[in-house]
Amino acid sequence: MEEVHRFLRKIFSDTELVGLLMEKSNISVVPAGTRVIEQEKYVREVPLVIRGRIKVMHPYDVDKEIMLCYIEPGESCALSIGAGVTGQKSIIYADTEMETKILSLPVDALPDLIFRYPQMTNFILSHIHKRFMDLFSYIDSIVFQKMDTRLLEHLKRKMTYPDNKVLHTTHQQLANELGTAREVVSRLLKQLEQSGKIVLHRSEIKMKEDL
Repeated sequence: MEEVHRFLRKIFSDTELVGLLMEKSNISVVPAGTRVIEQEKYVREVPLVIRGRIKVMHPYDVDKEIMLCYIEPGESCALSIGAGVTGQKSIIYADTEMETKILSLPVDALPDLIFRYPQMTNFILSHIHKRFMDLFSYIDSIVFQKMDTRLLEHLKRKMTYPDNKVLHTTHQQLANELGTAREVVSRLLKQLEQSGKIVLHRSEIKMKEDL
Protein backbone atom coordinates (compact mmCIF):
# COMPACT_ATOMS: atom_id res chain seq x y z
CA MET A 1 0.00 0.00 0.00
CA GLU A 2 2.88 2.34 0.75
CA GLU A 3 4.17 1.78 -2.79
CA VAL A 4 0.83 2.81 -4.26
CA HIS A 5 0.59 5.84 -1.96
CA ARG A 6 4.03 7.06 -3.06
CA PHE A 7 3.11 6.47 -6.69
CA LEU A 8 -0.11 8.50 -6.40
CA ARG A 9 1.75 11.35 -4.71
CA LYS A 10 3.88 11.64 -7.85
CA ILE A 11 0.71 12.24 -9.85
CA PHE A 12 -1.40 14.23 -7.39
CA SER A 13 0.06 16.72 -4.91
CA ASP A 14 -3.28 17.03 -3.09
CA THR A 15 -2.89 14.67 -0.11
CA GLU A 16 -6.63 14.64 0.57
CA LEU A 17 -7.32 13.48 -2.99
CA VAL A 18 -4.67 10.77 -2.69
CA GLY A 19 -6.23 9.58 0.54
CA LEU A 20 -9.67 9.34 -1.04
CA LEU A 21 -8.30 7.43 -4.02
CA MET A 22 -6.64 4.96 -1.67
CA GLU A 23 -9.82 4.65 0.37
CA LYS A 24 -12.28 4.19 -2.49
CA SER A 25 -10.22 2.07 -4.90
CA ASN A 26 -9.32 -1.58 -5.17
CA ILE A 27 -5.68 -2.47 -5.79
CA SER A 28 -4.81 -5.70 -7.56
CA VAL A 29 -2.02 -7.43 -9.46
CA VAL A 30 -3.43 -8.83 -12.69
CA PRO A 31 -1.73 -11.57 -14.77
CA ALA A 32 -0.75 -10.96 -18.39
CA GLY A 33 -3.50 -11.52 -20.94
CA THR A 34 -6.37 -10.67 -18.57
CA ARG A 35 -9.40 -8.76 -19.83
CA VAL A 36 -9.86 -5.68 -17.59
CA ILE A 37 -12.38 -3.74 -19.70
CA GLU A 38 -15.16 -5.54 -21.59
CA GLN A 39 -16.62 -4.31 -24.84
CA GLU A 40 -20.39 -3.74 -24.91
CA LYS A 41 -20.59 -3.78 -21.13
CA TYR A 42 -21.06 -0.95 -18.67
CA VAL A 43 -17.89 0.33 -17.06
CA ARG A 44 -18.01 -0.07 -13.28
CA GLU A 45 -14.37 0.69 -12.47
CA VAL A 46 -11.73 2.84 -14.13
CA PRO A 47 -8.19 1.42 -14.16
CA LEU A 48 -5.12 3.45 -13.21
CA VAL A 49 -1.93 1.56 -14.04
CA ILE A 50 0.67 1.46 -11.25
CA ARG A 51 3.08 -0.79 -13.13
CA GLY A 52 2.81 -2.92 -16.23
CA ARG A 53 0.80 -2.06 -19.32
CA ILE A 54 -2.73 -2.42 -20.71
CA LYS A 55 -3.52 -2.71 -24.42
CA VAL A 56 -6.74 -1.03 -25.65
CA MET A 57 -8.40 -2.65 -28.66
CA HIS A 58 -11.39 -1.69 -30.82
CA PRO A 59 -13.23 -4.33 -32.92
CA TYR A 60 -14.53 -2.74 -36.11
CA ASP A 61 -15.82 -5.75 -38.06
CA VAL A 62 -16.86 -9.33 -37.45
CA ASP A 63 -13.29 -10.63 -37.36
CA LYS A 64 -11.23 -7.42 -37.43
CA GLU A 65 -9.87 -5.16 -34.72
CA ILE A 66 -7.27 -2.47 -34.20
CA MET A 67 -5.09 -1.42 -31.30
CA LEU A 68 -5.91 2.13 -30.22
CA CYS A 69 -3.34 2.79 -27.51
CA TYR A 70 -1.43 1.54 -24.50
CA ILE A 71 -2.22 2.53 -20.93
CA GLU A 72 1.17 2.97 -19.29
CA PRO A 73 2.09 3.48 -15.59
CA GLY A 74 0.50 6.67 -14.27
CA GLU A 75 -2.19 6.60 -16.96
CA SER A 76 -5.85 5.66 -17.15
CA CYS A 77 -8.28 5.01 -20.00
CA ALA A 78 -10.06 8.14 -21.24
CA LEU A 79 -12.60 6.03 -23.17
CA SER A 80 -13.58 4.00 -20.12
CA ILE A 81 -13.79 7.16 -18.00
CA GLY A 82 -16.12 8.74 -20.55
CA ALA A 83 -18.27 5.62 -20.83
CA GLY A 84 -18.42 5.16 -17.07
CA VAL A 85 -19.34 8.74 -16.19
CA THR A 86 -22.01 8.97 -18.92
CA GLY A 87 -23.44 5.51 -18.28
CA GLN A 88 -22.62 4.22 -21.76
CA LYS A 89 -21.45 0.75 -22.72
CA SER A 90 -17.77 0.47 -23.58
CA ILE A 91 -16.90 0.52 -27.29
CA ILE A 92 -13.45 -0.94 -26.58
CA TYR A 93 -11.93 -3.80 -24.67
CA ALA A 94 -8.61 -3.83 -22.86
CA ASP A 95 -6.20 -6.59 -21.86
CA THR A 96 -3.09 -6.57 -19.71
CA GLU A 97 -0.04 -7.12 -21.90
CA MET A 98 2.10 -8.22 -18.94
CA GLU A 99 1.59 -8.65 -15.21
CA THR A 100 0.06 -5.33 -14.24
CA LYS A 101 -0.68 -3.64 -10.94
CA ILE A 102 -3.91 -1.67 -11.17
CA LEU A 103 -5.75 0.79 -8.98
CA SER A 104 -9.45 0.38 -9.88
CA LEU A 105 -11.60 3.40 -9.04
CA PRO A 106 -15.40 2.94 -9.02
CA VAL A 107 -16.97 5.24 -11.61
CA ASP A 108 -19.61 6.25 -9.06
CA ALA A 109 -16.88 8.12 -7.19
CA LEU A 110 -15.65 10.08 -10.19
CA PRO A 111 -18.26 12.89 -10.45
CA ASP A 112 -17.67 13.98 -6.85
CA LEU A 113 -13.87 13.81 -7.21
CA ILE A 114 -14.01 15.80 -10.46
CA PHE A 115 -16.24 18.42 -8.84
CA ARG A 116 -14.17 18.79 -5.66
CA TYR A 117 -10.60 18.40 -6.90
CA PRO A 118 -9.20 20.40 -9.84
CA GLN A 119 -6.26 17.98 -10.03
CA MET A 120 -8.60 15.14 -10.89
CA THR A 121 -10.24 17.27 -13.59
CA ASN A 122 -6.83 18.16 -15.03
CA PHE A 123 -5.78 14.51 -14.90
CA ILE A 124 -8.80 13.41 -16.94
CA LEU A 125 -8.59 16.28 -19.43
CA SER A 126 -4.90 15.60 -20.02
CA HIS A 127 -5.74 11.98 -20.81
CA ILE A 128 -8.45 13.00 -23.26
CA HIS A 129 -5.96 15.32 -24.97
CA LYS A 130 -3.32 12.58 -25.11
CA ARG A 131 -5.74 10.10 -26.67
CA PHE A 132 -6.70 12.65 -29.32
CA MET A 133 -3.00 13.06 -30.12
CA ASP A 134 -2.66 9.27 -30.28
CA LEU A 135 -5.58 9.20 -32.71
CA PHE A 136 -4.03 11.87 -34.95
CA SER A 137 -0.73 9.99 -34.91
CA TYR A 138 -2.51 6.79 -35.86
CA ILE A 139 -4.33 8.49 -38.75
CA ASP A 140 -1.04 9.95 -39.98
CA SER A 141 0.59 6.51 -39.90
CA ILE A 142 -2.23 5.00 -41.97
CA VAL A 143 -2.21 7.81 -44.54
CA PHE A 144 1.51 8.46 -44.88
CA GLN A 145 3.39 5.32 -43.77
CA LYS A 146 3.73 1.98 -45.53
CA MET A 147 2.77 -1.12 -43.58
CA ASP A 148 6.39 -2.26 -43.19
CA THR A 149 7.27 1.03 -41.48
CA ARG A 150 4.17 0.83 -39.29
CA LEU A 151 5.06 -2.72 -38.30
CA LEU A 152 8.65 -1.85 -37.35
CA GLU A 153 7.55 1.18 -35.32
CA HIS A 154 4.90 -0.95 -33.61
CA LEU A 155 7.50 -3.55 -32.64
CA LYS A 156 9.76 -0.86 -31.18
CA ARG A 157 6.87 0.59 -29.19
CA LYS A 158 5.88 -2.79 -27.78
CA MET A 159 9.44 -3.30 -26.55
CA THR A 160 9.85 0.01 -24.75
CA TYR A 161 8.35 -1.38 -21.53
CA PRO A 162 9.96 -3.30 -20.02
CA ASP A 163 13.29 -2.26 -21.52
CA ASN A 164 14.34 -5.31 -23.52
CA LYS A 165 14.83 -6.37 -27.10
CA VAL A 166 12.78 -9.57 -27.12
CA LEU A 167 9.07 -9.63 -27.82
CA HIS A 168 6.87 -12.68 -27.17
CA THR A 169 3.94 -12.52 -29.55
CA THR A 170 2.38 -14.19 -32.57
CA HIS A 171 1.95 -12.99 -36.14
CA GLN A 172 -1.82 -13.06 -35.62
CA GLN A 173 -1.62 -10.85 -32.54
CA LEU A 174 0.46 -8.30 -34.44
CA ALA A 175 -1.98 -8.42 -37.35
CA ASN A 176 -4.90 -7.77 -35.00
CA GLU A 177 -3.12 -4.81 -33.41
CA LEU A 178 -2.31 -3.26 -36.80
CA GLY A 179 -5.65 -4.04 -38.41
CA THR A 180 -4.25 -6.15 -41.23
CA ALA A 181 -4.01 -9.79 -42.29
CA ARG A 182 -1.69 -12.32 -40.66
CA GLU A 183 -0.21 -13.18 -44.07
CA VAL A 184 0.81 -9.56 -44.56
CA VAL A 185 2.53 -9.43 -41.16
CA SER A 186 4.32 -12.74 -41.77
CA ARG A 187 5.63 -11.55 -45.13
CA LEU A 188 6.81 -8.21 -43.74
CA LEU A 189 8.45 -9.81 -40.70
CA LYS A 190 10.39 -12.08 -43.05
CA GLN A 191 11.51 -9.03 -45.03
CA LEU A 192 12.61 -7.28 -41.82
CA GLU A 193 14.59 -10.37 -40.86
CA GLN A 194 16.25 -10.56 -44.27
CA SER A 195 17.22 -6.89 -43.99
CA GLY A 196 18.89 -7.58 -40.63
CA LYS A 197 16.50 -5.57 -38.45
CA ILE A 198 15.02 -8.47 -36.47
CA VAL A 199 15.57 -12.17 -35.71
CA LEU A 200 12.52 -14.45 -35.80
CA HIS A 201 11.91 -17.43 -33.56
CA ARG A 202 8.69 -19.31 -32.78
CA SER A 203 6.34 -16.82 -31.06
CA GLU A 204 9.36 -14.58 -30.40
CA ILE A 205 10.92 -11.60 -32.16
CA LYS A 206 14.32 -10.20 -31.27
CA MET A 207 15.24 -6.67 -32.28
CA LYS A 208 18.79 -5.90 -33.29
CA GLU A 209 20.64 -3.82 -30.69
CA ASP A 210 21.38 -0.89 -33.03
CA LEU A 211 17.73 -0.15 -33.81
